[in-house]
Amino acid sequence: MNPNEVAWLRRLVSARPAHLPDRGVACRMAEQEGLGLRRGARVAYTEADFTHAADMLRNRGYAPEAPQAAFTRSQAPSGGSEKTGALPVSQGWVAVAAIGLAPTLATPAGSFAAMDWQAALALPYGVLLVCENLEPMVQLHNYRWLADFYRGRPALVLFRGTAGLFGTNSAAKLIAADSRPTLAFFDFDPKGLAMAASLPRREALCLPPWPALEAATRQARRDHLFTNSAQTSRAQLDRVADADIALAWQRLKLLAVGLNQEGFPR
Repeated sequence: MNPNEVAWLRRLVSARPAHLPDRGVACRMAEQEGLGLRRGARVAYTEADFTHAADMLRNRGYAPEAPQAAFTRSQAPSGGSEKTGALPVSQGWVAVAAIGLAPTLATPAGSFAAMDWQAALALPYGVLLVCENLEPMVQLHNYRWLADFYRGRPALVLFRGTAGLFGTNSAAKLIAADSRPTLAFFDFDPKGLAMAASLPRREALCLPPWPALEAATRQARRDHLFTNSAQTSRAQLDRVADADIALAWQRLKLLAVGLNQEGFPR
């Protein structure tokens, strides 16, 4: 019995459907195991079939019930695939880079470390620099002007996360559980400013010096970075009292174009 059949039998025992389409596993089980009665394009089931299905699982050494709690691949129950239903391998992990944390943690230029968010929280950094995108984080050594913001303090650089790649949930847990000051390093666009405005314990908005940022923004001409999020972020940004973010928002509205972190002056 393969993992797909085990999972199918467990769903049958749990859901107890009156009938299922006569195809795939349902068709094979009806033909080979006498499970259900084939009627036209469907297979009909009774209570006796559900008991039969549970007995099939037990007789082959499998529990009739699917695991209720999420599990890692190493904790996968017998009879099922170690992948199906398992938590992502990176569940609870965050991507980080270190500034001045050696020998506790060293991330050479162009690299990052992945670890459980609680392990990252326990590191002896003095300031948390939250970075919107992964590429700027691993190229952080190129943004020399950022040194003016962390000012020689040991810093942990935290990738904010994205769907499918170090999700935002673990990074958000670290930020919420921390008590140290934060630095906001986001895109120069309405969405980026809105995320920066929502960052707790924010000490600074990390943007390049204005003359260089203005020139780079005009040259890149990425107007979609402004229009794509201006409407959804405008109300929040219009209410912001923080001087740095209010000034950046005023400048962004005048430019009506944005700039992604990867395009920031180095």
